[in-house]
Amino acid sequence: MKARAVTLAFCTMLAASCTTTPQVSFDADPNANFSHFRTYSWAYTSAPQGTNPLLSQRVKSSIDSALAARGYTQADPGDFAIGFTLGARNRVEVSSLGAYGPYYRPWGGWGGGFNQVDVRNVTDGTLTIDIYDTATKAAVWNGQATQQVTTDQIPQEKVDIAVNAVLAKFPPPPAGAK
Repeated sequence: MKARAVTLAFCTMLAASCTTTPQVSFDADPNANFSHFRTYSWAYTSAPQGTNPLLSQRVKSSIDSALAARGYTQADPGDFAIGFTLGARNRVEVSSLGAYGPYYRPWGGWGGGFNQVDVRNVTDGTLTIDIYDTATKAAVWNGQATQQVTTDQIPQEKVDIAVNAVLAKFPPPPAGAK
C-alpha cells in the first residue's frame, strides 16, 4: 500500500512538472546564412494591438537579455530584425482514472464501482519569435514555445524560461551538422 502511494505521488509530481516545461519547435530557411548575424534591431517598437503591453515589455526585455548573453548587440539597423507574437488558446482537458479511480479492489468480484472523471479548462500560452534578414527582408527563422499558463499575471521568470527555450534553437545548426 505504501509503495502504491509513493508511485501515485511520483506520477502526480511528474505530470505537474511536464506542464511547466514549454514545448518548443522551430523552423529555419535552409539557405539562410546565419554566420554573419552579429547585430539585431526590432521589427516594431510598440506592443502588438490586443496584447498586454506590460507582458510585451517583459518579453522584449527577456529577448534583449537572452541575445546580449549570446553576444548579439542591438543596432539600427541590425543584421537581423526580430519580432514576437503572444497568443492563448483555451481547451478542455478530460482524464479518467478508470472504473475504480485510484482505488484498487484486491478482492475482485462483482459490484458497482465508480468512474472518476476529471474535467478542467486549461489555457495554452504561445510565444512565437520571428527573425528576418534585414538585407533581404526575408523571414529566415521562426521559433515557438507553448505551455499551460494561468490567466493571471505571467511573472518575468516564466517569460524568461519561454524566451530562453525558444532562443536555444537560434541560430540553427549549419546544414549537415548534428
